[in-house]
Amino acid sequence: MTPLFRTVLFSLTPLVALAGAKPEPTPAEPVEQAREVYGKVSWTARHEAILARNKRVKPELVFIGDSITHFWAGEPAAYKVASPAAWKVATGGREATNLGFGFDYIENARWRVAHGELDGISPKVVVVLLGTNNLGHKKDTPEAAAATMSALLKDIQAKQPKAKILLLGVYPRREPNLAEPIRRLNKLYADMAGGAVKFVDPGAAVLADKAEGGAAPRANPKYLRDVVHPNAAGYAQVAPLIAEEIEKLLR
Repeated sequence: MTPLFRTVLFSLTPLVALAGAKPEPTPAEPVEQAREVYGKVSWTARHEAILARNKRVKPELVFIGDSITHFWAGEPAAYKVASPAAWKVATGGREATNLGFGFDYIENARWRVAHGELDGISPKVVVVLLGTNNLGHKKDTPEAAAATMSALLKDIQAKQPKAKILLLGVYPRREPNLAEPIRRLNKLYADMAGGAVKFVDPGAAVLADKAEGGAAPRANPKYLRDVVHPNAAGYAQVAPLIAEEIEKLLR
């Protein structure tokens, strides 16, 4: 091999390796949504209600999420609530604002944060539960959903640099095809912990007792009112675990 040929070959090697590398997922850009299927909820009206609430209420806690958070309890009130008692347990009775929006993707929460939902307040803890709609409806890969979540956490920190963030693992669902993607996404979420971000997976409390054949376990149906949303018993299972982590972050 001539010195010139050897030089050209070696110089091409990194390019060949780079061409074969899998690109990192790009976070989804902030965007509004209009997928609400319940017929009694205006996404825009709820956003405006939160902006108005921020002018008169200074919460110690903020919960950012999708319908699992939206229809749990708290203020601004939803037209239906699943478990006010479990909400009180989770919040410890503290002033809390519910930033859950039915059917939100992670990128919809990014838009909401960018457009004032964390402005004018100083919460000590921001609780985040998002991702199930990215996997189940949008059909994101766990890696794509995790990239957008990482961007959302940065958005939150930019708005609330003094707040602690409690990132919750995506709760299990009843569909067998989503059990493994949820497990993978939660592992990626766990890897984001550090500094002001704490990860916990309270959804483990609503898993079925065991999975067959080594598969990722699904949700125990006794804790769900459908394939994805907790019922009152489900919220009662996760609330103490969330409360415990909030207490740690407030110390």
